[in-house]
Amino acid sequence: MQRFKGGVAGAENDPAKKHDPLKLATAAVLLDIAYADGEFTAPEQGDLLGFLTRAFTLTGEMAQELIKAAEEIRSRTIDHFALTSYIRRHASLDERIDIVKTMWRMVYSDGRLTDYENYLVRKLADLMGLEHHVMIQAKVAVLQERGAAAS
Repeated sequence: MQRFKGGVAGAENDPAKKHDPLKLATAAVLLDIAYADGEFTAPEQGDLLGFLTRAFTLTGEMAQELIKAAEEIRSRTIDHFALTSYIRRHASLDERIDIVKTMWRMVYSDGRLTDYENYLVRKLADLMGLEHHVMIQAKVAVLQERGAAAS
């Protein structure tokens, strides 16, 4: 956890250090979901940008900068435990549920769910302290938004 916080709050020439740790942790986790199937598609980018602008009251440009900083974290290594622990301690239950709903929106944006995407959403939801039935309710809500049946 100290590596994550230290990495966010340290040197000035690292773009990741200019961002609020909760926003950065959230963006990094969502970005990892976006790449879970091997590509970061335009619909996933739209879901990610939409969530970040709405959840954190950011402009489009600010959200893009946050995604670039999250990319920097992801390029070094992604520590799911440190990121989700930070989110768990600093985000409300409703905020964490909204993050997981965004994960489901992103993985379903291409119309299919891979085994790894399913595993990763479940793992991250669990690490963020969401009970299994809450994670499933988030999934069902997203599927209903999309007009699909739960799978």
